[in-house]
Amino acid sequence: MFDEICNLEQLLKAYSYARRGKREKKRVCEYDFSLESNLIKLRYLLLSDNYSPAPYAHFTVYDPKTRSVSAPAFRDRVLQHSLVSTIEPIFEKRFIYDSYACRKGKGTHFGAKRIKKFLMAARCKYGKQQDFYVLQCDIQKYFQNIDWDILLSIISKVIHCERTLNLIRKIIVTHESTDNSSVLPQMQRQLDLFSQVQVEVPPVRIDERKGLPIGNLTSQLFANVYLNELDHFVKERLKERWYARYMDDFLIIHPDKNHLIKTRDRIAEYLDQTLNLRLHPRKITIKNVQEGVPFVGYRIFYDHTLVRGDTLRHMQRKYRYKTKLHQKGKISDLTLAKSQTSIQGHLKHANAHGLYAFMTNNRV
Repeated sequence: MFDEICNLEQLLKAYSYARRGKREKKRVCEYDFSLESNLIKLRYLLLSDNYSPAPYAHFTVYDPKTRSVSAPAFRDRVLQHSLVSTIEPIFEKRFIYDSYACRKGKGTHFGAKRIKKFLMAARCKYGKQQDFYVLQCDIQKYFQNIDWDILLSIISKVIHCERTLNLIRKIIVTHESTDNSSVLPQMQRQLDLFSQVQVEVPPVRIDERKGLPIGNLTSQLFANVYLNELDHFVKERLKERWYARYMDDFLIIHPDKNHLIKTRDRIAEYLDQTLNLRLHPRKITIKNVQEGVPFVGYRIFYDHTLVRGDTLRHMQRKYRYKTKLHQKGKISDLTLAKSQTSIQGHLKHANAHGLYAFMTNNRV
């Protein structure tokens, strides 16, 4: 397994993935200028066990909510692509079907369709007159509270190659900060123009051995691996039929409200005792599904789907901002067209006839 990660052909393929959409960025051009020697040097560091992640640049981004982002060096992104492409298929076999985040063939649109199927299945089984309820939960500061030792214990049950485990351990526990003063202007340009960025302290707590940097490609996979334990607990021990999760947001649909209250308490206890996590106290709700199920940017009913109000407001605000930049000549026609395509892609999965034309001033 480790030899596959270090294979030059594999590293070259990983480089191609890492540079997608970033070919004109300074750090990518610098790496590309001496590509062969850079990949050989990375391979040598790995094989000689001298590899260590370079210092991160840490930022806080406000769009649409506050997030701490860590920017790894481009060399480390290349390695992470190689590592993930090697180990992800092994973990993928262990994931439940109804976990949607950061998985091939899944995602927000797939998740919305599945919730609609859940509602239709529940209605067919229990009849139109039966009330149904949805328990929705969110984990408090999920990425910042992932316990390194618990995560490594979970990974070691699946990955048995010692050198690969050592590499994963380095990525998880090695965190140094670079000087952000020279990197911040470049990061601001790379991020969406609507985002606000400021220098921030690292989002990990080294002294407590907690936290995964959001900017790492590996963090997406490891976050799914961590909560896969919860998925199997809910499906196999609690026997919940209509359960779905998108990263740290999850829901359960059931006709008995009291059952959902008991289930919520059992999940909270499991998270606390097994994964050292807490449910967000202000983001636990039990509601009748007649009001719709707010999930992955939509409000989902058994017979139709709407765009969530906060999602729509954010899209409108962002598009108006880009339109003003376009009028001032600060962004190109292509950039504006990409925003329109993004809006259209989200709206077409909902019953939102005419909304796209209204939002974009009848542009097509």
